[in-house]
Amino acid sequence: MKVAVIGAGAGGLAAVKTCLEGSLSPECFEQKDGPGGVWNYLPTPVEGQPSVIWSTVANISKEAYCFSDFPVPDNFPNFLHHTKVIEYMKLYAEKFDLERYIRYRSEVTEISQTEDFKTTGQWTVKVKDIVTGVETQKVFDAVLVCNGNHSKPLMPQVEGSREFEGRQMHSHAYRSTKGFEGQRVVVVGFANTAIDIAVELSHVCSQVYLSARHRNWIYPRVIADGVTVDYLLNRRFVDCLPSFVRRRYYASVLNSVFDQSLFGVRPTTHSADDQQPIINDMLHALIASNRIILKPDIRMLTKTRVAFVNGSVEERIDTIVYATGYKIDMSFIKHPSYGVRDDTLVDLFRFVFAPDVNPPTMAVIGCVQPLNSVLPVTEIQSRWAVAVFKGDRRLPTEEEMKKEIEKRREDIRRRYVDCPRYSTNIDWIEYMDEIATEVDCKPNWVELLASDPRLAISVFFGECIPSQYRLRGRGAWPQARQTVLENWNRMLRPFETHIDADRHRSRPADQRPSVLLLGGIVVAVAVASILFCLL
Repeated sequence: MKVAVIGAGAGGLAAVKTCLEGSLSPECFEQKDGPGGVWNYLPTPVEGQPSVIWSTVANISKEAYCFSDFPVPDNFPNFLHHTKVIEYMKLYAEKFDLERYIRYRSEVTEISQTEDFKTTGQWTVKVKDIVTGVETQKVFDAVLVCNGNHSKPLMPQVEGSREFEGRQMHSHAYRSTKGFEGQRVVVVGFANTAIDIAVELSHVCSQVYLSARHRNWIYPRVIADGVTVDYLLNRRFVDCLPSFVRRRYYASVLNSVFDQSLFGVRPTTHSADDQQPIINDMLHALIASNRIILKPDIRMLTKTRVAFVNGSVEERIDTIVYATGYKIDMSFIKHPSYGVRDDTLVDLFRFVFAPDVNPPTMAVIGCVQPLNSVLPVTEIQSRWAVAVFKGDRRLPTEEEMKKEIEKRREDIRRRYVDCPRYSTNIDWIEYMDEIATEVDCKPNWVELLASDPRLAISVFFGECIPSQYRLRGRGAWPQARQTVLENWNRMLRPFETHIDADRHRSRPADQRPSVLLLGGIVVAVAVASILFCLL
């Protein structure tokens, strides 16, 4: 079976490897000249090709932002600069010999069903060589769409924008602080990119204003005793806590760094686990020093002024940076099921399969916003998709899939801010377990209690890292158990280059910080939660 893979970012690399594991024949098409997708830095913006900014550092630690059977090397830092992410992806591609299946500088311009699709399930893929301009087409038995959702900038309509004499730009075009020295800048948005840009600009601009319709809880990368925030929060026992307990637990952890209400970032209507996590370690300090001033949504612009909805006005604004997200673009797929409504709304079963495309030989990979790392999500989606392509797994009926899509959409609408960009939000553990059930690789900590109690405790109480999904079933990895058990030590290992060796040895390698013990009350709640899960 020949499979076209669109994009060679993290999802594309995982898709190629998964196809090879399933004895399929992948051919991957990538616009850039190397793997990595959005992490592959472009010094000059290119339309349709997303890129990180030069200072970008991963928001999720390396223990969570990795492939399930290929942990990030021990000597890499816990949070990877984009150059380290690319290095890791190249190591992954080299380890599994993936690049021989990738055609770089190749743009997929159109995908359409063949005339005999109903019997063959085949797709015609048109590809343009970016260097020569020559376009060719090939027929494939299946397609994995892994082009991500950061290619088409979403620009808001602001009253007076044509009258404004300063510069207006989308964050897609931002690369560094060069050219912003001494300026008065308004950054619009309150997601990770907006805050990263505002923080960076605050070091060179005379003043930075951060304007947003909605605020959000701010997560630090590192909390007490050097623990990464995802280690503390991304655990099965935390997921099993009653929602009101879990929300208070999240809030207490975040407020222990700084009072989110006092600093004006805490949303008034949503709890800490009801919005996309925003990761930043410096925003609160810059708010405290007025290097960044928080503002509400923009009401209108004049020649050099920005008026906000609360009545305040800022004069002599030089630049407005709109970090307002992206449209999901699947216009190259010539099938109505892959159309996008309201810029970000897609009608896909579990964000992967179109219910009315039968045979199900096309899968969309990575079109989600997890409350954690997206990389392992793309991997497990690919494992499921390949199983469906091969006939090892069957999808529900079209009617059943459409009902689940509508139910999921309604659940998202009730839980999150009523905004299109939250339409693809998922709870990481819940979603990973859901897809893992389809692939028969969901870890069962209850069964492990009898056969391997030490591993069971790590699976339930420790960080839920991707290797948990290689412990059993299809695609099991022999080193998965040891990787799960050594998670804590692996998190500590990068610090060995910074501290005195004797002092490090004085602290047991597997000693957990006091914050993870949580005290008698929380332990009691945890025990009650275990009973709750079992029942």
